[in-house]
Amino acid sequence: MAQIEIILEKQLLTIQNREVISSGDMNYDSCKFDFDEAWAGYIKTAVFYQDKGNVQYAVLDSNDMCMIPAAAMARAGRMYVGVFGIKGTAVVTSTVETVDIREGAISGGNVSTEPTDDVFLAIIAQYQRIASMMAQYETTAKQFTTLMAEQNEILETLGAFDVVDIMDRLNLIEEKINNYTNLAEDIMGREIVIRNVPIKFINKICRVENEAFTEASLCDVYFDEFSYEIAAKALILPVSYQGYMELTSSIDIQETLTANILVRRH
Repeated sequence: MAQIEIILEKQLLTIQNREVISSGDMNYDSCKFDFDEAWAGYIKTAVFYQDKGNVQYAVLDSNDMCMIPAAAMARAGRMYVGVFGIKGTAVVTSTVETVDIREGAISGGNVSTEPTDDVFLAIIAQYQRIASMMAQYETTAKQFTTLMAEQNEILETLGAFDVVDIMDRLNLIEEKINNYTNLAEDIMGREIVIRNVPIKFINKICRVENEAFTEASLCDVYFDEFSYEIAAKALILPVSYQGYMELTSSIDIQETLTANILVRRH
């Protein structure tokens, strides 16, 4: 089993060793990449080909390793190796080096078991859509973390004998995230926090105006530490109306208090 050791210094790719690789190998030879800090945070994908009309891809695992696709060394000759990374909308690419493939006991173009470049790039595009959706709502749905970990695991094992199965699994993840996105949008649309509201009672009543209030709203009032010591001495009841809320206190409070108001709209 051959393992090619590769170093990335910014975009410069350098092969550190020259292993003997025979044509016809399948799921046997691998590459190990060592990236500098310029690649931090990127989803990294290795590129292999003997001719540019038949480019093969392999997403690197958590150890920055991958198996060399069988179709990239199906025959004796020169194999080209490179890598690119994706982070959000940013793409970084490396230079290309070559590895000599020696004549093996078997060879030929019929050993390809890897997804075509069109299918692979479609999967990457779908990954980017899901990543973008997650970025917008990651603070409102903890489930996204689990789903993204699941998707990363799928991408890391994109040795891909069954591309249809991979696409089905990714479609299912995207559907789940869409559902969570809709839920998050619904929650954010129904719950609004009005922060640092000054509360001044006049004749035991304080009126707070804001268009977030409706007659059907439910309101919770959370006083800051200083205000809570005073407010805790009284019974304070909030009642919501169209465009404003009234707080009624059971005792006469002279101080101006500060509160955050959670408005839940139906």
